[in-house]
Amino acid sequence: MASFDLQGHRGARGLKPENTLPAFEVAFDLGVTSIETDVHLTCDGVPILTHDASIHARLCRLLPGSTAPDPVSQPLVSTLTFSQLRGYRADRNPDPGRFARQDAMVTPLAQLYAERVTADPYALPSLSDLFAFAQAYAGELGVQAGKTDVQRQRARQVHFDLELKRMPFYPHWIGDGFQGSAPALLEEQVVQQLREAGMVERTRLRSFDHRSVRAVRQLEPRLTTAVLIAETAPAAPGQLVRQAEAQIYCPDFHFLDLAQVRQLQAEGIRVVPWTVNEPADWLRLLDWGVDGITTDYPDQLAAFLSERGIAF
Repeated sequence: MASFDLQGHRGARGLKPENTLPAFEVAFDLGVTSIETDVHLTCDGVPILTHDASIHARLCRLLPGSTAPDPVSQPLVSTLTFSQLRGYRADRNPDPGRFARQDAMVTPLAQLYAERVTADPYALPSLSDLFAFAQAYAGELGVQAGKTDVQRQRARQVHFDLELKRMPFYPHWIGDGFQGSAPALLEEQVVQQLREAGMVERTRLRSFDHRSVRAVRQLEPRLTTAVLIAETAPAAPGQLVRQAEAQIYCPDFHFLDLAQVRQLQAEGIRVVPWTVNEPADWLRLLDWGVDGITTDYPDQLAAFLSERGIAF
């Protein structure tokens, strides 16, 4: 039986700037079972890990000597090359009131890895960076960074939940001509990198555009996939999952109840709600028997689960 999925949202957004190597490193340190992150596509076809379709000054600043557009102009990720995107440092806290515990100190492995690839520790990572970083954590570089044998062993087992950031009304946000009936460049590049890194079995793909979820399964039937749901409680959630050829239902937790959890699990579908940060909400979801929880605070959720004897 699968253990509980303790999923770090954008790495560990409550503790480090989101979707960065330090955020991923902290999530590994805490023993998460999976890391959720967001995937856009550069204009030269590189899957890049960032949530928003545009570069914002609230999250990024220009590195010295960078020739990339000023973040104040909010350039679209899809109009920039990977080289240009390396000119930003994504170390800002967009909401200090909400994420009061977040700090931007550089973590030891992120520093070592950045030196190896000649990048800033807070440069926007590519998907290939994430996989290489995970392997570095589990390997000799992790030893140099002070990671324990237990931490390194857990890092070898971590799964990666990649959200493909398609928005049908704004196709230029990805810009690869996706029509919904077949894979386009985003799906093709992501699947290619999963195969090259040997990460197909350790990766789950998800999207609010369920056509994209179905498309990646056309490319790689071995992949586990999930449908994302926001601000609605579908009449037949299991049917949505099956239509997308997915295996996991990932709803906004505000639109989930016990009846849905039981219905979905009876149909063999795992339920992993997002993004849940309050202990009272964790307790209710655990009482309902959800299969995992996505959180900005994996440190607190890990302690909460351990106190209740729930393995993850």
